[in-house]
Amino acid sequence: MPYYLHFIEEYPDIFALANATEDQILKSWEGLGYYTRARNLHKAAQIIASELNGVFPVTYADLLQLPGIGPYSAAAIASFAYELSVAVVDGNVLRVISRITGLKLPIDSKEGKAYIQNFADNAIQFALPSAFNQAIMDIGATICKPAAPLCKMCPFSDTCCAYLSHETDKIPIKKNKISKKERLFIFLDIIINKKYTLLVQQKNNDIWKGMFLFPFLHDVDNNYEKSVQKLTYELFGKKPDLIIHKTSNKSLKQILTHRIVYAEYFQVIIDDIPEKINKTFHLVERAEMQNFAMPKIMKDYLKNLNI
Repeated sequence: MPYYLHFIEEYPDIFALANATEDQILKSWEGLGYYTRARNLHKAAQIIASELNGVFPVTYADLLQLPGIGPYSAAAIASFAYELSVAVVDGNVLRVISRITGLKLPIDSKEGKAYIQNFADNAIQFALPSAFNQAIMDIGATICKPAAPLCKMCPFSDTCCAYLSHETDKIPIKKNKISKKERLFIFLDIIINKKYTLLVQQKNNDIWKGMFLFPFLHDVDNNYEKSVQKLTYELFGKKPDLIIHKTSNKSLKQILTHRIVYAEYFQVIIDDIPEKINKTFHLVERAEMQNFAMPKIMKDYLKNLNI
């Protein structure tokens, strides 16, 4: 809620959001994760402001044309904002309907998803769309839980196929389980003249695109110090006089949708500002770092340093 209130105060209408820079949007979004959503929100605002005269789309089909809005978001907006009879199908709804119907198709298959969407779209015709969608999602979140569902409290217990056949532990069926890839990042907290540091803005489509980070290495072997020395040479064009030390024996950890990220931090102490710095990096005052949008794993590190 504090994030939401801050965001709408910062961007009170579609034009304010459209006219903001991506860096401003990412800073406002900082800490929430899923930064692609922030970028898509910004792109959608620009399209609405410039091409639709500031008028938000009011049909399911038109909503799908906006960046970042797929079937789930379009259905949510259509039903909650406009009371259109389009069913929202999230993980909770997939679980509830698959158990009620005793579905033997995997819910992460094309056929399974289509069956549940069709079932829900038919059922919503007999109810107020916003109430139907909210209710079925709430049942999934509070009663028809993934483990130990509260079946005796469920309004569908008399007709639920999974409950009546004692298969709530087997349904829903999933074909593919997401395995989270582990990645290790080595960050260099370069302290120059006790006052400055270096930051780089991620430009590629890897995680944290558009965010500001310390210079880093990733997926390296255990010879950290040699890798750190190599990176400092790439940054400054030569090997400056420096002191390198590891800031902690404990890695910081951040769990993302498809990855588990670990971060090691090394402080690199340099007395004087080098004559040459790789142009892709920003020389900033350490006291100003909080003004840049950074991922949580860096914010946690700075918090430990009381920055």
